[in-house]
Amino acid sequence: MKLYKFSLFLIPFTMYAANLFVVTDKKGNVVQEKNLEHCENACLNQDAKEYSLQAVYDELHKEENLARAAEAARKAAERIAKASAEAKRKGTTYRLTKADRDALLKYAKYFKGGKYVWGGTSPDGFDCSGYVQYLYKKHGVNLPRTAWSQSKKGIPVDLDHLQKGDLLFFLTDKKRGIPVTHVGIYLGNGEFIHAASKKKGIIISPITHGKYRNCFVSARRVLKPSG
Repeated sequence: MKLYKFSLFLIPFTMYAANLFVVTDKKGNVVQEKNLEHCENACLNQDAKEYSLQAVYDELHKEENLARAAEAARKAAERIAKASAEAKRKGTTYRLTKADRDALLKYAKYFKGGKYVWGGTSPDGFDCSGYVQYLYKKHGVNLPRTAWSQSKKGIPVDLDHLQKGDLLFFLTDKKRGIPVTHVGIYLGNGEFIHAASKKKGIIISPITHGKYRNCFVSARRVLKPSG
């Protein structure tokens, strides 16, 4: 029997059944008896990700990875800019190395699950062409702002000859009256990453079948072969 101190008296209590709470005095006489009504536990009824320590850790870890990737991209951009300027001074053209190309795709994947914002051009929120422009600029490649304008850059590529880093263009909204309304980056193995919509955010989708295969328009290669 557990004792609780109340004012100047020690009042023992005993739990009977699941919902019956009984308080007795020292002689065992019932002082109070009450049926307890069940209340929902708000914490237990939350979505697990709202209070899970692991979820908090995962979120922090994701932000840490993004920060590190952003720093790595910044340093790469500085290095590429210097190399490009040096090549120009010598009358040649700088070409991205394989490591730079791989880094671009790796950095792109860090944003998977990110937020879609119409007109967005930063990690706070991207639209499709803003996402592509942002990533390529980090790697020394300047692209226009819209998917339609981006589709005019580089050289055309057949679907059967796609390489990682190629841009894929789609007509997802015929009401806009332009030939291209969406863009993504080819990752290899028949998949591409893109800022899809406000509902879906940044996702990876197949180009070999499904919705995007049906509205595919063209592919362009804006990254020059590795030097």
